[in-house]
Amino acid sequence: MKKAIILMNMGGASNYDEIEIFMKNMFNDHRIIGAPPFVRKNLANYITKTRLPEVKENYEKIGGGSPLLSITQSLQKKLQERIGDAKVEIIMRYTPPFAKDVLKRLKEEGIEKLYLIPMYPQFSTTTTASSIEDIRAAAKDIGYHPTIVSHLHYYDFEPYLESVEERIIEGIGDEDPKSLNLIFSAHGLPVRVIKKGDPYQKQVEAEVALHVERLKQRGVEFNQVHLAYQSKVGPLKWLTPSLERVLEEIKNKKALIYPIAFTIDNSETLFELDIEYREVAQKLGFKTYKVCRCPNDSDSFVRAIEALYSQMK
Repeated sequence: MKKAIILMNMGGASNYDEIEIFMKNMFNDHRIIGAPPFVRKNLANYITKTRLPEVKENYEKIGGGSPLLSITQSLQKKLQERIGDAKVEIIMRYTPPFAKDVLKRLKEEGIEKLYLIPMYPQFSTTTTASSIEDIRAAAKDIGYHPTIVSHLHYYDFEPYLESVEERIIEGIGDEDPKSLNLIFSAHGLPVRVIKKGDPYQKQVEAEVALHVERLKQRGVEFNQVHLAYQSKVGPLKWLTPSLERVLEEIKNKKALIYPIAFTIDNSETLFELDIEYREVAQKLGFKTYKVCRCPNDSDSFVRAIEALYSQMK
C-alpha cells in the first residue's frame, strides 16, 4: 500500500500577492466565521478590503512574506530523509499548496493511505478540524477515496514537549531564568467557540503545566510563569488575559515569550510577538523582552513528527 504523510497548516502569505488570497480564504472559512455562506463571503470581502493595506505594511516589516511555507518545506525534506515507507507532503488551508492540487497528484501516483498530522499541537475546531474537513471535502470532489488516519493533537506528547523546551532553554541564553517571567502566548479564540465544547483552552493550559513541571525537573525555574492570549480580532469576547495585560502586570520588566499555539514561525510570531508586542514592552519600560523561535525544522521536532507517524501506523 502506497502511503503519504500530510503536514497540515493554515498557510501564510509567502509574498504580497498571496496576502489577499490568505485573508479572503480565512475569513470565508465557516469554522472561523459561522455566518450563512452569502453573508460570510461578503463579510470576508469587506474585512479583506478594509484591512489589506495595514496587513501589507505589517508583512513589509518581516521582509514581505511569511516564512511558514519555506520552513515547513525544510521540515518536509528532513522528515522525508528519515521516513522511507511514506511520501511526505504539505497541505495549507488558506494559501498554496491547496488540498485539491496535492490530492490530485497523490491520486495519480496511486497513494492509498493518508496520515494527517497537524502543525497545531492543540486541537481546535478552527484549526485542525478545519484542515481535516478541507482535505476530506477536496478528496470527495475529485473522486479520491484513500484511507485517512488523522492525528488530532500532541500537546502532551513527550518528544514534542522536548522540542519546545529546547527552544525555551535556547531563548534563556545567558540570562538567569529566575529573573525572567516566562509567558506562554497562545493564539486567542472567541469565548463562544470554547463554550461550544472546543478543547483548545484546556489543552493549552495542560501543556503549560507540563512544561513548568518538566523544566523544574531539569533545574530550570522562572520568576513567574504566565499564560496569555494574542491576536484578538473583532468585537466578540475572547479568551483572556491578553498578552498586553500580562506585560502590564510584570513588575521586574523582564520577559521571555514562547508562542505555544504554533510549531512553525509565521507572521504572528515574527510580526505580532517580535515587533508589535516588543514595542508595547518598550513603552512599558521592559529591560528584557525575548521571543523564542518555534520548533520549526529542528532535529528534535523532526524526531517528534516521525514518532507521531510511528504511533499512527
